[in-house]
Amino acid sequence: MQENRLPLIEIRGNPQERGRHQGEGARTQILRALTRYCEVIPKAIGLEWEAAQREARKFLPYAEEAFPQFVAELRGIAEGAQVPFEEVWTLNCYEGLTDIPQQVWGCTSMVARDDQTANGHVLMAHNEDWNSVDKDNAYLVHAVPDDGPPFIGMTYGPLLVNIGLNAEGIAVAIDSVYPTDGRVGIPRILCSRAVLQARTIGQAIRASVVKLRAGGYAYLLGDPNGEIYCVESSATTHDILYGDDGWLAHTNCYMSPKMKLIEEPGTYSSSNVRLNRARRLLRNQLGSVTVESLQQILCDHVNFPNSICVHENPEEPPHEREMTLVSLVMDLTDRVVWAAPGPPCEHEYLAYRL
Repeated sequence: MQENRLPLIEIRGNPQERGRHQGEGARTQILRALTRYCEVIPKAIGLEWEAAQREARKFLPYAEEAFPQFVAELRGIAEGAQVPFEEVWTLNCYEGLTDIPQQVWGCTSMVARDDQTANGHVLMAHNEDWNSVDKDNAYLVHAVPDDGPPFIGMTYGPLLVNIGLNAEGIAVAIDSVYPTDGRVGIPRILCSRAVLQARTIGQAIRASVVKLRAGGYAYLLGDPNGEIYCVESSATTHDILYGDDGWLAHTNCYMSPKMKLIEEPGTYSSSNVRLNRARRLLRNQLGSVTVESLQQILCDHVNFPNSICVHENPEEPPHEREMTLVSLVMDLTDRVVWAAPGPPCEHEYLAYRL
C-alpha cells in the first residue's frame, strides 16, 4: 500500500475569491487537463476543441441565470490558473456537449443508514471512475464559503467540486447516467455543486432537480439523521428513490422504471455487474457496516479490470481508458472524509475532518 496523499487545496471567501484560490492551488492540474482534453475531446465526443467551446457558450446564459455564484467561481478558477475562461467553462460542460453516446463510464456509490452501521454513524462511499487522462489531475478541496456551509470534496482539473460532505452533514455522490433527453441548459455539474450548499436534505434534493438543467446524474444524498435518497435525474424528468431498508447502492444505469424509459440504448454490462456486486457485498454487512468494510468494497476486483475498483487498460485508445481516480468514504455523523487516490487497492485512505 502506498501512502500517496491527494493534494488538498484550501479555498475561502466569496465565489470569485474561492475560484481564484482553487485556480492558483491547482494550476498544474488545470493546465495539464486543458492540454490533454484538446486532444481527447475530438476523439471522445466528435467535436474539435474550438467547436466544443462554441457549443459550451450556449449553456452559459442558463447558468448565469440560475447559479451566477458558480459561474463567478469558474471565472475565478480561470483567473487563478491564468487560463481562458472559455476553456474552463467548456470542460465543465463536457458531459452535455454531444448527443453521441459516450462509452458507458461511471462510478460506484453506496450509503448505509445509522441502524445498519457498527457504530451508529451514517456512512457514504464512492469510487470516482473517469477517463485516465485525469489520473494525475485529481485533488481535494476544503472550502470555507462566505455564502454556505464549509465542505470537503474532490474534483480534477478545472472542474467545480461536486462530490463531498459539508459541515451540516449533507453528503453527495454522483453517478453519470445516459438518458436520451439532453439539451442546452444548466450544466449538470453546477447542480451537484449546489447540493454542497444545502443545509437540509430537502434543499439538497431541490438543488439536484433545478429547472432548465441540461442533463442529470444519479445523486446519492444523505444527512446525519439517516435520511438517504437516490435522485435519478435527466434534463426533463426525475425520480426519487428512498432508502427504506437503510441502505442504497448505485452505478450508471437507471434503477427507476420511469427513468429506464428514457435511457440511452447501449451495453451497461459493467454498470450492472458493479451494481449487483456492490449490493451483494453491502447487503452482507448490514448491521455491521464500517468505514473499513466500505473501503474493502471499493477495492473489489470482481470483473477486473471493469470492477468496482477500475484499473486502466493500456491496450485501449487513450480516449477510452477508464480508471478509478479517487475513492471516498464519508462519515456524515462525525463529518470526516476518508480519501485515497485511485486505484484504491494500491493506496491508503487518509482522514480529512471538517
